[in-house]
Amino acid sequence: MNHDPLISHHHKLVAKIGLSVGVLSCAVLLITLKFISNDGGESYSAIILSKTLTREQLGPAMLVAGLVLATISGLLTWIITLYSTFRVAGPLYRFTRNLKLATENASPVELVAIRKDDTMHEQAKAIKQAICGLRDHYAAMKDATLEASSALEAGDAAQYAGAVARLRSLDEKIHI
Repeated sequence: MNHDPLISHHHKLVAKIGLSVGVLSCAVLLITLKFISNDGGESYSAIILSKTLTREQLGPAMLVAGLVLATISGLLTWIITLYSTFRVAGPLYRFTRNLKLATENASPVELVAIRKDDTMHEQAKAIKQAICGLRDHYAAMKDATLEASSALEAGDAAQYAGAVARLRSLDEKIHI
């Protein structure tokens, strides 16, 4: 099984943030309960009044605390998603750019590399090999075409037949 250290790092980061939000939730709950409760007082009626006020304040306090926690976890999730998306979108952009460079330029150009902390390094390597293979194939076709053309001009039937045979074998590679 192939383990990508970058993906493992992302899982650890998400786990740490999840744990932090959980701890933060507990802390906010305890702080909220501490603010809305009071000691009550000395008499029985003061204690009952205190518990009644606490009960009335509990709903709005928990609503505010829940909204704060939902906002914090939403922002953290958005940041992680944005960061992770760039690690995928960046290589896809570079793949597209490399394919455009390869098709637009007749001469070999330096391909745009992906960042070392991006995902899809194996795919980038496969695309680079495919582009290099296509360049080699087109160069071999060009050489065989020039050889056939010069043999035809020189009237050398054997050389022409050999060049045509090479072109046919190169053409068969395309249709596999």
